[in-house]
Amino acid sequence: MKALSAAVVACIGLIACAAPPTKAPLPPDVKVEAPGDSVPPNVKGFSGKWSGRWINSLTQLDHILIVERIDASEATLVYSTGEPTNTAVNIAPQWRRVTAKVGPGTLDYQFPNGATVNYKLQPDGTLAGTYKSRGFDTTAKMTRAPA
Repeated sequence: MKALSAAVVACIGLIACAAPPTKAPLPPDVKVEAPGDSVPPNVKGFSGKWSGRWINSLTQLDHILIVERIDASEATLVYSTGEPTNTAVNIAPQWRRVTAKVGPGTLDYQFPNGATVNYKLQPDGTLAGTYKSRGFDTTAKMTRAPA
């Protein structure tokens, strides 16, 4: 009986200590490559995993950005969003792997529907994100997340 009680306490402890699951899905094959030595510092800073929330007056969406590969002109990203907090907003949790344009301290991507997303490195080590689509604008503050 003592062994069973200890096992139950251990399981509860593991559940309580586990990181909360994100509502933004990711592909199973995510892999971040270290940027090459020739990549400028204001571009290298994008490499890795970032998390935050798209926030506007209608809803909030969990958001994960993974910069898998980056050089001076382009980056391979995994762009993922979770469920909206407002159920009237019809956005399904999803991810996509895309190629973004790189500028000094910026990443830019245009979705097939014309929407654009832009990320800028901030002096405090965060990313400022802006999403624009047909008059619908939203912003995100992204922080570095564990790999």
